[in-house]
Amino acid sequence: MITRRELLLMLLGGALNAAGCRRHDPKLSVFPISTVYKPQQIDNAPLLTNHSLRFTDVTAAAGLHWYFSNGATGHHYFIESTGGGVAFLDYNNDGLLDIFAVQGGPVPGAPASKVAFPTRNALYRNNGDGTFTDVTAGSGLDVYTGYGQGVSVADYDNDGWPDIYITAYGGNRLFRNNRNGTFTDVTERAGLADTAGPEWPWPLSSAWGDYDNDGYLDLFVCHYAHWSLALDRPCPLRGEPSYCRPQVYTPNFCRLFHNNGDGTFTDVTSKSGIAKALGKAMSALWFDYDEDGWLDLFVTNDTMPNFLFHNNHDGTFTDKALQAGVAVGPDGQALSGMGIAAGDFFDDGRDSLIVVNFSGEPKSVYHNVGDGLFDDSTYQSGMMSTNLQFLGFGLESLDYDLDGHLDIVVGNGHVLDHIEILGSGASYAQSQQLFHNAGRGQFSEDLRSLGDLAKPRVTRGLAVGDYDNDGDPDVVMVAQNGPLQLFRNDGGNQNNWITFRLEGVHCNRDAIGAKLVVHTRYGKQTRWVHGGGSYVSHSDTRLNFGLADAVEIEGGEILWPRGGRQTFGPLKANAFYWIREGEKPRLDPRVHRQGS
Repeated sequence: MITRRELLLMLLGGALNAAGCRRHDPKLSVFPISTVYKPQQIDNAPLLTNHSLRFTDVTAAAGLHWYFSNGATGHHYFIESTGGGVAFLDYNNDGLLDIFAVQGGPVPGAPASKVAFPTRNALYRNNGDGTFTDVTAGSGLDVYTGYGQGVSVADYDNDGWPDIYITAYGGNRLFRNNRNGTFTDVTERAGLADTAGPEWPWPLSSAWGDYDNDGYLDLFVCHYAHWSLALDRPCPLRGEPSYCRPQVYTPNFCRLFHNNGDGTFTDVTSKSGIAKALGKAMSALWFDYDEDGWLDLFVTNDTMPNFLFHNNHDGTFTDKALQAGVAVGPDGQALSGMGIAAGDFFDDGRDSLIVVNFSGEPKSVYHNVGDGLFDDSTYQSGMMSTNLQFLGFGLESLDYDLDGHLDIVVGNGHVLDHIEILGSGASYAQSQQLFHNAGRGQFSEDLRSLGDLAKPRVTRGLAVGDYDNDGDPDVVMVAQNGPLQLFRNDGGNQNNWITFRLEGVHCNRDAIGAKLVVHTRYGKQTRWVHGGGSYVSHSDTRLNFGLADAVEIEGGEILWPRGGRQTFGPLKANAFYWIREGEKPRLDPRVHRQGS
């Protein structure tokens, strides 16, 4: 069976030879298909940043020895293609980012295999010297948690310690942080197993946000298609076993759980109106797109229009994606939305969106122009014509060269393990991508700074954070049937920077939804503490600002969730600051090495 997606690739390669599927927008076929990066392409690439830098694979040196398995045995069960979440988190509150990765393992109910697939998740403690120690054993996380897909991190009980939520086919798990290096499974008591339905739901990403402004974080869980072993269908590709297209399976609705403030949650999916929206949800992001003081929710869907759930301030939501301009692509057709990145890409103080899609489809750039509207700036941004054979999953915003403009990192990898037979130019393992922002949302693909990110992988989860506390953001990734890998940013901190950890008092402790504006001699920069984003992964929630050659910020302003507002004066660059709601900034006491 030739799928619609395969037809997109074949169309782009000039080899459309099947019928019965909607043709893709022919405008996309004018952009050339390039092959996987060659070393000489990188060596000859122009310098887009104002100084040289590169991302270095430090996985082995850091002591990370773990890989993700999707349990594939050649049957090509549809569910095998999506998992592999990873998180940057400071689980022990020592000011150093640790790493947690979710394991897949054998497909539940599948025939026994001669291969002994791994089932253990991984928790790595940051030692503060560039290395990590595997502390999974005895942590409470060393248990089988189902066919793992993703992870999100939040202080759901406002006790000051990050908790872990794992999405998995067969039931999700909430682990409460015991504040002593261990975790307790509190899923049953909390009511967050998310197993209701005629068959096990297929959850992917999850996202935390306080939608009713009561000071406690609520939980949204993306549900993909209805699938089970009984529903799985064979979909050969040119006579070879292959994964089906998403259209073969029926869409599902997502779940919303309200935090009751006592350690339990109530399923408000129907009451909130979320159940009315059927899709194939992959990623979710809580953000206040219309700046009315209430968190809204953006959700990407695979081969179906995206959702933008507008918060009605009464516990209900209305999908306004079509009216707002974020439902579909520039040609008016639904795309295959995977991961999400958000931020002030256009330097106008508003939270805009970037979405990666399937190969043969452009990366979507939705510019927030105010008044609840977005302009599709895919063409104008420079994202449209770049390497359409790539299939993106995880992505994040980051200022990797600290010049004051938010850039993008994308984790790529196909879902068809023998896509090469189509001759479209696409490959299963693919290079990652960096997009440098020259300002006001003008992106160029930065081959020169990729470094070891250029090595082809089948990436799924991706998270960003400054694990070595040197001021510039680093990247961690998980690959399908591949290793957990850590990429250190070498050279980004040749520019100056400043990083903030926000702590809510009247609002939720994580300050999700807070907006921070800093003023420098070059103008202002805006960042938000987001809930969700990327794909099945969790990034550092500290807010990092690149300052170029500025040696200080002139001041700043914070708009806290629930309406609190405060300002502060000048602060020196190249330091980590902690701001507790209502209190003045101070050097972060958790970070023992400042200004490195």
